Amino acid sequence: MVIEGFSHVQLVVRDVTASAEWYCAVLGLEQFVSGGTGSGPYVGLRHPTARFVVGMQTATPEQAERLGATAIDHLSFSVADRETLERMRAELSAGGIEVSEILEEVLSYNVQIVDPNGLVLELSAPKRSGS
Repeated sequence: MVIEGFSHVQLVVRDVTASAEWYCAVLGLEQFVSGGTGSGPYVGLRHPTARFVVGMQTATPEQAERLGATAIDHLSFSVADRETLERMRAELSAGGIEVSEILEEVLSYNVQIVDPNGLVLELSAPKRSGS
């Protein structure tokens, strides 16, 4: 089995339009497809250079009741380096997005933001050897 990389994540959200607008504005994703399902609208968003897709579909009433009780702790998106992470943190903060301080972990530096549905997103910069 050969895995070539990350393909996509499918999120169940309360408001597809609001969520898609937020992901486009905050993470620079672009909508490339939309339609409907039994529960309501869906969209496909992709990043123009990072080669990943975020799908969003409307939660059913049953799903909407438990969206806060998710099995996903966070989604992490990689950035080139700590300098890029610091720049992106400043840009997000200046744009009115609440952003965590830079968190240092064993292999990376990270900041976290929260999407309109309460899902924690992380921007992660790898540590250089010897950091």
